[in-house]
Amino acid sequence: MRNNNAGFTLVELVLVIVLLSILSAVALPRFFGRNNFDERVLFDDTLNAVRYAQKLAVATGCQTRVIIALNSYSIIGEKKCDGKNPIFNKNKPVIRHPTTGEEGYQGSQSNITLTASNSTTTFDALGTADSANTISVGNRQITIVAETGFSYDSTP
Repeated sequence: MRNNNAGFTLVELVLVIVLLSILSAVALPRFFGRNNFDERVLFDDTLNAVRYAQKLAVATGCQTRVIIALNSYSIIGEKKCDGKNPIFNKNKPVIRHPTTGEEGYQGSQSNITLTASNSTTTFDALGTADSANTISVGNRQITIVAETGFSYDSTP
């Protein structure tokens, strides 16, 4: 007489359930954690804002500044350039956002730390920065090269 045992034993089923629960407790928060996503968004926004400030300075011939303060960034223009370019506000040195046209180009994220070695970086009409700067967004870094104004992801 032949005994045909097909299927899993109770021990095998319990072991699989235990392994899946450990995996879900350890690995899933890394895939679905919002903090990493928020950090990446603020990092990309900040890098794009720095690059836009440099390109705007070259295109308009007016100095632009990137200011890092209170976990946020903002871009302002040189006051004497007001009214010469529609991107600049006519009454104050505030730059209009390139996509929405709204006054002010700024950004922040409440749960992410945004700091810089120099709180202000100024780009001139040639696109060069007044000094080298390193901007930290959470665990990521943006480096600005003074001689060329080039900004890049320098995360170690």
